[in-house]
Amino acid sequence: MMASMSSSIRAFFAIDIDDKELKRKIVEVQKELALPETRIKFVEPNNLHLTLKFLGDIDESIVPELQKAAEKITFEPFTLELQGVGCLPSFSYINAIYIGVIQGFEPLKTLATKLEQICAPFNVKKERRAFKAHLTIGRLKRTNNKALLVEKIRAMEHHVFGTTTITKFKLKKSVLTQQGPRYSTLFERTAESL
Repeated sequence: MMASMSSSIRAFFAIDIDDKELKRKIVEVQKELALPETRIKFVEPNNLHLTLKFLGDIDESIVPELQKAAEKITFEPFTLELQGVGCLPSFSYINAIYIGVIQGFEPLKTLATKLEQICAPFNVKKERRAFKAHLTIGRLKRTNNKALLVEKIRAMEHHVFGTTTITKFKLKKSVLTQQGPRYSTLFERTAESL
């Protein structure tokens, strides 16, 4: 008797940034942060997203059940406004560079909470940290001029990117490659019409 072979995938729930004008403004900021003596792995424009719930490695066979559970989540379209550049975890130790959310935080948090709840029966690791809505635009690999990088980021603390209407969230699959992550959509849940 052969054991059943199930494949594992790396997955997360997210909201994609599809707005072309927002993407253009984000790419401009990425270019400004591309400093000499600094290596940042910038997120490709087509990969820009806000993570709602990171699932990690899951058995691919549970995706249909996750989809059924996610389809029960109702939400209305909402406005997302992006403003300000910052870094995580701190200016002392920069790992990621992000853009902040100044409008739309509550609907994002509500979605994240609901997704956390539907993932519980599937033994997905529970998020212990409080939800922090942010859009990662790059990961710092190394710098020989941290002071200049910090100065650039601080100068963009109030940079306005704009707004977009959010109408769906997705379960995405991530395949890590040497060129960076490759994302594909497993399913999406659309907002209720008003």
